[in-house]
Amino acid sequence: MKDIRVSVITLGCPKNEVDSDTIKWHLIESGYELTEELGDVDIFVINTCGFIDQAKAESLDQIWEIVRLKREDKARRLVVAGCLAQRYPDQLWRQIPEIDAILGIAEIKNIGRLCDQIRKNKRIGLVSPPKKEQDHEEVKRVIPDRPFAYLRIADGCNNRCSYCSIPMIRGPYRSRSIESLVSETEFMTGKGIKEINLIAQDTTLYGLDIYRKPQVASLLSSLSGIHGIEWIRLLYTHPAHYSDELIEIIASNPKICKYLDMPLQHISDRLLSFMNRKVTKKQIMRLIEKLRKQIRHLTLRTTFLVGFPGETESDFNELLDFVEEVRFDRVGIFPYSREEDTKAYHLRPQIPSKKKQDRWDRLLLLQHKISLEKNKCKVGENLTVLIEGKSEENGYFGRSQAEAPEVDGLIYIKGDKIKIGDFVEVKITEALDYDLVGQRRKP
Repeated sequence: MKDIRVSVITLGCPKNEVDSDTIKWHLIESGYELTEELGDVDIFVINTCGFIDQAKAESLDQIWEIVRLKREDKARRLVVAGCLAQRYPDQLWRQIPEIDAILGIAEIKNIGRLCDQIRKNKRIGLVSPPKKEQDHEEVKRVIPDRPFAYLRIADGCNNRCSYCSIPMIRGPYRSRSIESLVSETEFMTGKGIKEINLIAQDTTLYGLDIYRKPQVASLLSSLSGIHGIEWIRLLYTHPAHYSDELIEIIASNPKICKYLDMPLQHISDRLLSFMNRKVTKKQIMRLIEKLRKQIRHLTLRTTFLVGFPGETESDFNELLDFVEEVRFDRVGIFPYSREEDTKAYHLRPQIPSKKKQDRWDRLLLLQHKISLEKNKCKVGENLTVLIEGKSEENGYFGRSQAEAPEVDGLIYIKGDKIKIGDFVEVKITEALDYDLVGQRRKP
């Protein structure tokens, strides 16, 4: 087969990134050549996000940009994959006739066969509901050329938060076996991976469906025994699903990062109930106190929704007071997105966009102040940093255990003769709003 160049464009969260890695693997296995040069592409594959309005708009903008390139060369082909394709296949077919194929999340292993078909001028759609047996298959993926990777331990969700469309897109919660995850991690260490970041819609529920009780602590223990893995980070935890066993292994196991990502969404009991979060303010406060008491040097990240239907000024002020009191290390903030077919879609009153933006701005400003104050306290500290790349201004950049990849700040390191993928000791010399600057300590 003549070399057919394919570009895989990834939008959205790390879960999509793992899907794209799998798409790339199957394309290579089918004889296709991967490229990142958009001007030299025969087939474009856009792995879309369809979670909230902002993500959907970004996905559509990217599709239309590729449509423009396709019009310049009618021999090019366009495949739309991912969550937007899974959620809105019929609408995409009708509204964008330039699309040659639509690929759902359960069909990504068929990307090679699909590309073969569209090269024959066939328009094809492969969209089906996720199936349990798919999650027990061996995961084959291209591993990015960097020292960290994501490990998806489960897909789908059973929590049914009232604002969330994930169960409609990704299906019910489906864990992978511990054996398959150990095997994939061992494969990644052979590619130079030093840090793995565990992801799922809810990592704290891992194993409930296949082992009859959550087994994330057992999984962490198994992964920590793999030679070559130095850091294991737990992302996307749920405050209602922590166990003493999980807290203990995070606190005691030296390979597990003292970092927890725990999206809370809000703190008003009234809104937490409407959101179907299955947790109260009192329970959240007790959990945070317990985590900080038992896990030394814990970095705590959370996420909040502002402008949820019915959110009053009193509710929002309660959230501001909570953030001021708890002083999270990292905070992500999102305005509520009204998603059709979710329970919150029909709640009243819906908050005007201008008020959502105002509340987003106010909460961001507060967290900005807290973040800078916390960073200033780190000046003079010595941190172990995983080197990720070179920086034109400061030499190199990387992260400590306190920074998750791609969502938190970076540490810029002044020094030379440093290798990407190495762990180096760095003395922090300067604090920026979200980033840090340091000097490599001499061995």
